[in-house]
Amino acid sequence: MLSALVFGAVMLADYHWGFMTQMTSLTSGRASDLFVSTGLVTVVTLAFLEGILGIDNATVLAIQVRHLKPADAHKALTWGVWGAFIFRFLFLVAAGFILEQKWIMGIGGFYLINMAGDFFLRNIFLLVLDCVFLTGIGTAFYISGEAIHPGSAKIPVWLFFIPLLIFVFFRYFRERARLGKKKTAEDEQGIEISRFKWKGHAILAAIIAVEWTDILFSFDSIGAGVAMTRDFWVLFWGAFFGVTCLRLFAKSFIKLLEKYPQLEGAAMLAVLIVGLKMTFEAAQDTLKLKIWHIENWQTSIAILVIFTGAFFIRAKTPHIKEEN
Repeated sequence: MLSALVFGAVMLADYHWGFMTQMTSLTSGRASDLFVSTGLVTVVTLAFLEGILGIDNATVLAIQVRHLKPADAHKALTWGVWGAFIFRFLFLVAAGFILEQKWIMGIGGFYLINMAGDFFLRNIFLLVLDCVFLTGIGTAFYISGEAIHPGSAKIPVWLFFIPLLIFVFFRYFRERARLGKKKTAEDEQGIEISRFKWKGHAILAAIIAVEWTDILFSFDSIGAGVAMTRDFWVLFWGAFFGVTCLRLFAKSFIKLLEKYPQLEGAAMLAVLIVGLKMTFEAAQDTLKLKIWHIENWQTSIAILVIFTGAFFIRAKTPHIKEEN
């Protein structure tokens, strides 16, 4: 309610002074369709679309916080929703620029692929997966010659993938060293849930994980929204109500994960699909190819099939170490 009041006040101020028109390429101010009936219908449609595309997101968010105590998990999701609203606002302000930067989608897609790979694979197999995808997407941007131009400089975007390649090798050798010591057993340590770790600050680490996950999963939903309308406030309120429902779903998914632990694997498989989609489309767009455009509804159907099938698979409940 508080966040709705804050952004509602910003919208009313924009209605009177029209400052958002100067900040974004999208329609805003008094010209916004939000103040007519067609705009409200679009908001409902976008909120529904956000919910459909966010099924996998809700499960992943539940995975990120379920190792916390219920009260701490609620805090992480509450603070996470604030961050999600602020990010969506900033994303829409810079939507014209961000959606044109295919290398950002490439890096985001790789992260999701890496997250899923880290769940299903270990050691050398994960390293090979990371190297294959980083080399492939980096080569695509090298061939396309895409670059950013800060000022008078020119920076080829394929250079951004080199630090990622160094990181995956560093992580591989660090993991090997950790496993070699064998100081603690997995049964005592519990399963690793969040990719973000901060000893003594479990809630903050979970909030960072929630925010980062929401940022990456928002590419599809905001991209689909911009394809439907170029109205800033229609897009924002559609995302606002969609994200709100998403957080409510996340709390429900925590209980579902306890009853159906196999949903964790289904969620990671869905993450892999979204990551592959983002990476493939980024490579295809930067090379100016039109091999196959994967529609959002096709991705949603695939994810729905995965989650439906997961309920018919038996799995043992994993031991999760609860944060003190």
